[in-house]
Amino acid sequence: MISASLVGDEQLLEKLRALPGAIDAGLVRAVTQLGIDLQRNAQEKLSGQVLNSRSGALRASIDYRVDQSEGRVAASVFTDLKYGAAQEYGFAGAVGVRASLRRITQAFGRPVAEKIVSVRAYDRRMNLPERSFLRSTLEEMTPAIAESVEAALAEAVSQ
Repeated sequence: MISASLVGDEQLLEKLRALPGAIDAGLVRAVTQLGIDLQRNAQEKLSGQVLNSRSGALRASIDYRVDQSEGRVAASVFTDLKYGAAQEYGFAGAVGVRASLRRITQAFGRPVAEKIVSVRAYDRRMNLPERSFLRSTLEEMTPAIAESVEAALAEAVSQ
């Protein structure tokens, strides 16, 4: 009769039981760092590469969030400004402009004494081309994202 015994089976079982937690922790770290990198790269694109900055509000509004639920980790990079979507995807249509006061210094191409005039509300036709800053950044980072996730998984499994 042949008999065999396994030495270290309890240690192996402990390691296998700890594996899902280690994988989750490693992925959360990697995805959080990737979200931060994606946010930073998108903000850099708005520093003159894609759009010329006027106030910096769009660049400052780019934020990230990491969501973790049952076996899932996701990072979202987004902006909550209305015109962010119009810049990202383009826009063609009419936009309502509110009534306002305007200071004029010339009329019909000739200088006049400065005065304030009332401007009625009107609709303005706009045709903005697509100027992607979020999707293009994600596309550029895709190889680095895959590499980082694979490295995090390999590190968690090897421990």
